[in-house]
Amino acid sequence: MNSKRFVHALKRLINKHVYIVAFSAIYLAASLLLYKDFGVTYDEKVEYDAGKYLSAYLVTPTTLEYTTKLVNDKSDNIKYSHQLPLFSTYSRVYPALLNILNPSYYFEWFHLQNLILGLFLFLFSYAILYLVYDDGSRAIVGPALLLLTPAVSGHIPANPKDIPFATIFLLGILLITYFMKYPKNKSVEILALGVVFGIAQSMRIVGATLFVVYVLFSIFRLVTGKESWAKTLLNSTLILMISLFIWVLSVPFLGTNFFANLIYIVTESTEFQTWNHKILYMGEFLSKERRPWHYLPVLLSLQLPLSVLLSLGSGLFLIIRKKLRYNVSHPVSIISVTILINFIIYIVLHPVVYNGIRHFLYLAVCLVLLASFFLVDLYNKAKTKQKFVLLSSVSIYLLFTLVRMIFLHPYEYIYYNELIGGLRGANKNFELDYWGAAYKESAQRVLKNVQGTGINNLKVYACDNQFSVVYYSQFQYELVGRSRDADVIICDTFNEQLRKQTDDAAYQNTFPIVYEIKRENTPIHVIRVSQRLYGQFNY
Repeated sequence: MNSKRFVHALKRLINKHVYIVAFSAIYLAASLLLYKDFGVTYDEKVEYDAGKYLSAYLVTPTTLEYTTKLVNDKSDNIKYSHQLPLFSTYSRVYPALLNILNPSYYFEWFHLQNLILGLFLFLFSYAILYLVYDDGSRAIVGPALLLLTPAVSGHIPANPKDIPFATIFLLGILLITYFMKYPKNKSVEILALGVVFGIAQSMRIVGATLFVVYVLFSIFRLVTGKESWAKTLLNSTLILMISLFIWVLSVPFLGTNFFANLIYIVTESTEFQTWNHKILYMGEFLSKERRPWHYLPVLLSLQLPLSVLLSLGSGLFLIIRKKLRYNVSHPVSIISVTILINFIIYIVLHPVVYNGIRHFLYLAVCLVLLASFFLVDLYNKAKTKQKFVLLSSVSIYLLFTLVRMIFLHPYEYIYYNELIGGLRGANKNFELDYWGAAYKESAQRVLKNVQGTGINNLKVYACDNQFSVVYYSQFQYELVGRSRDADVIICDTFNEQLRKQTDDAAYQNTFPIVYEIKRENTPIHVIRVSQRLYGQFNY
C-alpha cells in the first residue's frame, strides 16, 4: 500500500514538473556523451591538488612537523603556499569532495562530476521561478536561458571554482526568496541561511553580500510591522554566527587567527597580489592597475546573449513606465538589490578582475534570472498576436545561439554576442581562450604526428597551461621551458599577441604556423614547427 502511494506521489510530482524533469534528463544524457571532449583548464590541477591536501589536512593533527612537511613537500604545481589548506584564503571543500569521488584522479571524471553537480545551478533557477509562477512551463525559462548563455554554461565542465560558487550563491537567493514568502519556521530559516551563507562566503568573500541582502529585506519586514526589532536582531545575529562558524570550518586559515586573517582575506580578495599579468581589453594590453571601471559592464554586454540583454532592457523600461510592478519580497526585487550591491562593491573596491567575466559568473547568473522573470512577465502581459511574435523571435534566437554553441564546442565559454560580431569582432580586442582548454587539442595533434611520423625526442614548448600539454602528451614528447629549445610551439592567440610586444617574439618568424584551431573562422590556438621539421608534420 505504501509503495503504491509512493509511486502515485512520484507520478504526480513528475507530471507537475515534467519540463524540468525532461530538461534534466537531456542535460545528463548530453553530459555523459560529451564529458570527454573538454580539456584541462589553467587552475584545475591546482584546485584538485588543493582539495586533496585539504582532505589530508582535516584528518591530521596540525603539528609543527606536519606543517613543515606540508610546505616543503608540496606538489610542484602548487606555486604558492596560500594554495595549501592552512594558508588558503578560500574554501577548497568542493575539489576535496571531487577527489573523494574520483580517487584515480582522472580529469575526464572530474569533468563529468562537474557537469552532474552543475545540474543544481539549473534546478535552483527553476525553483526560484516556480516559487512565483507555480507553473513548470514558465519556470523552465530560467534554466533554458541559463543553459543558452554560453559564457556561463560553458564553464561548468572544467571550472571547479566559479561555477560551484555561482550555484551556492543562487541557492542563497532562492532561500532568501523562499523564507520571505514563507516566514513561519524560524528555526529552519536560521539554520538553512546560516549554513548556505557560510558556505558562500567561504568560497568567495562576496558571498557575504547574501547576508547583507537578507538583513536589508528583514529590515523592510520589520518596518512593515511583520516582525519585531528583537526577533529581527536575534535571527540575524544567529544566522551571522552560524555562517561564521561554517566559514571557519571550511577555511582553516581563518580559524587560526580570526580577526587578523579576516582582514587579510578581504584585502587579498581585492588586491590579489600574486596575480600580476596583462589583460587584453579593447585591443590594448593593460596591467591590473590600469583596468577601467567599465571593464565588467562592457564585457557583460558583449558576453551575454541578446535574448538576455533585450529582456533586461525591456523589463527595466516597463518598470519605469509602471507597466510592470513587483512587491518588495518578489525575487525580482531581491535579485535586483543583490546585483546593485555587487556592482557598488565592484566600483568602490576596484578588485582585480581578468579572464573576461569569469570572476563574476555568479552575477551573470543573477542577470539571466532577472531576464527570465522579465521575459515571462512580458509574455503574460502581451496580447495574443504579440505573444506569438515574442515566442517566435525568442525561440529562433535561442536556436541560433544553440547552433553557435555546437560550433564553439568544446570551448563554449569563449562566446561573444552579435553586438561585437561574435568571435571575429572580439578577436585581438578581447581574450578568447582565456581558460586554456584548447591546449588539449593542440597537444593531441602533436601526439598524433609523433605517432604517425615516428619522430623521436621531439621537444615542445607551450606558451601556457603546461600541465595540460603533459597530461595529453602521453609522455611521447618532451615539454621544454624555453621556446628557443623547442621543435614545436603551441600557443593560444592571446599569448601570441602578447609576445609580439616582448623579446620572446622571434620564434614567430622562424617557426611557421602549420595548424590553427579555429572557431567561427577565428583562430584561438596555433601550432608552429621549426623549419627543420616543417615538411615532416602532416596537419
